[in-house]
Amino acid sequence: MKSSKALVTLIGFWMPLMGLISADQVSFSRDVLPILSENCFYCHGPDEDHRKAGLRLDVETSALALVDGEAAVKPGKPKDSLVIKRVFSKDPDEIMPPPDSLKELSPEEQQTLQQWIAAGAPWGKHWAFEPPTKSEIPISGSHPIDYFVQQRLGLEGWTLAEEAPRHTLLRRLSFDLTGLPPSHEEVQDFETDPSPDAHLRQVERLLRSPHHGERMAMWWLDAARYADTDGYQGDATRANWPWRDWVVQAFNENMPFDQFTLEQFAGDLLPDATPEQILATSFHRNHMTNGEGGRDPEESRIDYVIDRVNTVGTYGWG
Repeated sequence: MKSSKALVTLIGFWMPLMGLISADQVSFSRDVLPILSENCFYCHGPDEDHRKAGLRLDVETSALALVDGEAAVKPGKPKDSLVIKRVFSKDPDEIMPPPDSLKELSPEEQQTLQQWIAAGAPWGKHWAFEPPTKSEIPISGSHPIDYFVQQRLGLEGWTLAEEAPRHTLLRRLSFDLTGLPPSHEEVQDFETDPSPDAHLRQVERLLRSPHHGERMAMWWLDAARYADTDGYQGDATRANWPWRDWVVQAFNENMPFDQFTLEQFAGDLLPDATPEQILATSFHRNHMTNGEGGRDPEESRIDYVIDRVNTVGTYGWG
């Protein structure tokens, strides 16, 4: 829902909630896999030419397999697991990651691995291939987001600040949702509104504003590498603004994200594709365009393809 989206915007999109997990809530995809991927897979991953000791930690059967009576991971027995022995070792010839890798696990990462194995080492996949699960939220009078914020503040020994004056709240809300300051009349209306849902009414008003789509589109245009010129030495003007307006309209219409990305990625391949769905694929035209005379067209084409593959993999669907 848009109202929920607005509230998330107010507290920041990426507020860390990692501190809310307990020992029996360690998630493989969220907590463990990033540690293994960053520190272990270079020597114990899918690359056969680089693999050390024949050990793969990216495959469950290999990580659990017994070799000379020992296993890298023994579910429920962290002290008997080679991973834990090596991670906590003080011997420079045994500690993992090795010193020459210039990688070192933090105490929190070491503890996460230990907690994961103690909980039975439940395996998983990359988070993109795991179905989302809804967190349990105690019944209370506050918004669910407030619950998580207060939980995290409590872990840090902090409490909620005093509520800001209404004109300050509306200014923050307006900049977050439209990128524009509120007018004098809008501030006055809000300050004199006695209704208990005055805040939500302002949220809904701003979400209905066409400027809301412009504000939200700003981040997507940056991620997609949108520009009004071609780049390189000539930097000639290009006319890709109809795609920009399509993105703005998509946000204003609250288009579902899967549809939003699908139409940009392959809208022209959809059955009975509409002109708007075909227009959406102009996402792929946001690469820089080299107009240098005498350049091999195929070389330019490959450069453009690489640019868009990197963009799609990094921002759109990665």
